[in-house]
Amino acid sequence: MQQSKNNKRGFTLIELMIVVAIIGILAAVAIPAFLKYIKKAKTTEARTNIAKIVTGEVAYYDEEKVNRDGTIIAKYFVAAGPSPSTAPGINKVTVDWDADDNWAALKFGTDSAILFSYSTTTSGSDSTAAFTATAQGDLDGDSSYSTFERVGYHNAAGQLELGSGLYVLNELE
Repeated sequence: MQQSKNNKRGFTLIELMIVVAIIGILAAVAIPAFLKYIKKAKTTEARTNIAKIVTGEVAYYDEEKVNRDGTIIAKYFVAAGPSPSTAPGINKVTVDWDADDNWAALKFGTDSAILFSYSTTTSGSDSTAAFTATAQGDLDGDSSYSTFERVGYHNAAGQLELGSGLYVLNELE
């Protein structure tokens, strides 16, 4: 028996169209989820660096500081920043943290480029001292900013207290 050369069968146009439609549906679901995951991963920078800044503020406040004549100076927090802001979107900037005495006093800096702009605002001294550490960034270039903040202050008992958590506004913007 001789086999015909026309016995070979390929995919029909309908089968190919079904496969393409399935791939399209999967991509429509997977790509936005992937992009959201990437943005979420980028917010780790802000969370980590805010924690470093808060640690630096507490350590600076706790250090005893004196004048040249030995007189003790009232305890206070350091106002630093803002660090250079990034261009909208995914651009990162590199910062020379050592060039700013206030960031150096907080012993804060990073060797890698940053997506967020960092700053600390302070008020008062001794028992009225308070600070807010802030990170702001535009992760997707739409001019809407993500904000991360953590506060520290003296409570009614005169003890240094940190806010119970990180305040987050527009996390994935």
